[in-house]
Amino acid sequence: MQNERKGKDWFDILAKLFAGLGALLAGILVPLVIHINGERSRNNQLYAEIVSQREKADSELRAKMFENLINTFFSKNLLNENNRKKLSLLRLLALNFHEFFDLKPLFQDFQADLSPEEKIQLREILDEVVGKQVAMLARSQEVAVFEKIIIAPGQANGIQLPPAGKEAYRGNRLGIVISEINQIDNYVKMEVKIIPEKTQEDLANVKFKLSYSSMPFVDNTKLFNATRFAVTLDNILYDENDKNSIKRAEIKVIFFPETYMSSRDRPYLDEMLEKLHKSKEALR
Repeated sequence: MQNERKGKDWFDILAKLFAGLGALLAGILVPLVIHINGERSRNNQLYAEIVSQREKADSELRAKMFENLINTFFSKNLLNENNRKKLSLLRLLALNFHEFFDLKPLFQDFQADLSPEEKIQLREILDEVVGKQVAMLARSQEVAVFEKIIIAPGQANGIQLPPAGKEAYRGNRLGIVISEINQIDNYVKMEVKIIPEKTQEDLANVKFKLSYSSMPFVDNTKLFNATRFAVTLDNILYDENDKNSIKRAEIKVIFFPETYMSSRDRPYLDEMLEKLHKSKEALR
């Protein structure tokens, strides 16, 4: 009996001890959890405010810059100036706003008044901007880029991309046919047949004029399965000294997800979040 009473006494003591410890731990842990969640919420709010304020300031700066560049480009004071200043302004416009606006009409209208040397400078600007866009797209593993595609008018069947024997891009293939190449005005007229992999039949045809100012971010076509494609003109191959020379176009074809967004600000945001995360770890 005494042993049973001692056992019960120890059980009661342990029960009271655990209850007390539980209450003590609850009194410590509950406020700690609340504090941690509150701190996390404040950090998230801080992130949102920083991003919002930065994007607002960035948008306002870009809007003012765009307005000033456009007004200067079309101002009366610049009409009598040489094209060198106009080319510099056009380069500023292209490098800073190529992701947001289709500048093709501006380029095409401007090049009509340029000398052969100035057209070369304009071509260099276009190559620089288009190259930046292609490089930004190509960083994603979901993007497929087909380079150095040589095609000429008169090829009845044109070319198919992705090529036969290779997997279609998200169920899409393109049949590309060239109808005209103009080496003087630097454009290529082409027809693109959209061929879904399942039917093997042309579902739609898209005709357009390709030029050096065709930029994949803003000049692209929607396909199926949340996919888009863009075509860029790399070069027009033609021997001016040979009248029988066949004109050929060197193009680049890019397939990319429809949901792709410009990553102009992503590196900065990632860096900011990483620094804040490290500072939180240092406080622990």
